[in-house]
Amino acid sequence: MTTAMESLDNIIISSDLKENDDFLKELLGIGVSWDLIAKPFVFADVKMTAYTANGYFLTMNMVLIVENLEMTIKEFVARHPNRSFSMAELANYLNVTVGFVQVQIIKKMRDAVRFILSGPLVIFIDGHEEVLLIDTRIYPMRSIQEPEIERVVRGPRDGFTETMLMNVALIRRRLRDPRLRVELLQVGARSQTDVSLIYLQDVTDDQLVAQFRKKLQSISSDIVAMGEQSVTEWLGAVKWNPYPIVRFTERPDVAATGLLEGQVVVVVDTTPEVIVGPTTLFHHIHHPEDYHVYPAVGVYMRIVIMVGSLLSLMAPSLFVVLAAEHDNLPKVLSFLGTPKNLPLPLGLQFLLAQLGVDLFERAVVNTPTALGAAIGVVAALVFGQFAVMMNLVAPEVLVFMGTAAIAQFATSSRELAAANRMMRALLIALAWLFGGIGFAVGMIFIVIVLGRTRAMGVPYLWPAAPFDWKGLKALFVRVPLHSVKDRSAVFRSKD
Repeated sequence: MTTAMESLDNIIISSDLKENDDFLKELLGIGVSWDLIAKPFVFADVKMTAYTANGYFLTMNMVLIVENLEMTIKEFVARHPNRSFSMAELANYLNVTVGFVQVQIIKKMRDAVRFILSGPLVIFIDGHEEVLLIDTRIYPMRSIQEPEIERVVRGPRDGFTETMLMNVALIRRRLRDPRLRVELLQVGARSQTDVSLIYLQDVTDDQLVAQFRKKLQSISSDIVAMGEQSVTEWLGAVKWNPYPIVRFTERPDVAATGLLEGQVVVVVDTTPEVIVGPTTLFHHIHHPEDYHVYPAVGVYMRIVIMVGSLLSLMAPSLFVVLAAEHDNLPKVLSFLGTPKNLPLPLGLQFLLAQLGVDLFERAVVNTPTALGAAIGVVAALVFGQFAVMMNLVAPEVLVFMGTAAIAQFATSSRELAAANRMMRALLIALAWLFGGIGFAVGMIFIVIVLGRTRAMGVPYLWPAAPFDWKGLKALFVRVPLHSVKDRSAVFRSKD
């Protein structure tokens, strides 16, 4: 299907102002769409029409800019009484006389339409086949706030917002390196979403940058307006594998650290999270808090998160297996005991508890803040006390499922936690149906899935497979920063 933007490739800008106005009025729905503005002006007998989108400028600023523009054009025309000037000469004059804005020339109708819909002031002048663009945009945005997910006790509190310009500024504030490159791309057949591709020129592998650039330029979906997830699925050709191949972060310091490691950062406009990639499985166990405590404490916290990830994945299914073999358990594991005989099988109890935890999580996300506490009380009664009283689930089931849920939220990566949640349900079902053999088969299946996963060509289980001792040490041990001398080898960084 050909979109409106694609159909503009062969449309040229006419030197007849009325012809351009008639075309744009039909294309953009001027007069129907109230937020698009087409304002004719005549300055010093020079006819022009200015186009912009309402909501992308402050009214008083625009009034001052137009007054300045009128005065400047009159001065410029007075110096060219026969109007024997080119658009480049006018643009150069405006650039040095119109205050606080950038002026440039647009030569293609496709670009002119894209900029009109993006917010700048686009001016068509009678008698010229080029248009002027004056960047007057002030995007609607919320103030910088603390990240919702990757919170720290100590450390910076600034987080990304939905405005790409602000997000890029937050990264550049931390990396004042002249070799930091920020490429602007537009992706999406209809959304024409602004995307910034960020990398360190002398660090990041050229092939990795080219791969990201090519993938971004190939995006033709209509649903890129949904944000970073749709871009990620195009970048990694994501199908049914639940494990994340990139990291989403709300923290500028995490994005800057990824750039220093040789990773690529993709900032999608209208999204308060940026994409850092590619990543391995073990990159998702890191937390910003690791670098705001002393090294020994950081190592301990990484161990806690690793244990939490394993508990989240394996605790319920292991209990199902061990409970079935309670008579053969060593004394040290005798506390597992035998859950009392209930109408529902133990495995089914765990699956119901898993469903209850997931429902509760969804309810908390969708519940207004004022009612959040009430929902928590209801969930505690329904999924806790009453479920046990009605003999739906055994108390041990709630203990182990609660442990798995707490461990799941202790993992810093929500994407990894979500993948582990799916695999946890699979392991529970296999352990229930086939016992220890089913659990073993499930674990082998997970290892195979992880081993076959590639994140933009990077082995997902690195540095475990292929084995790299230096990489393994760096990922699992938070070494003192003054002793860090190498970057991760897996990203093939230049420096």
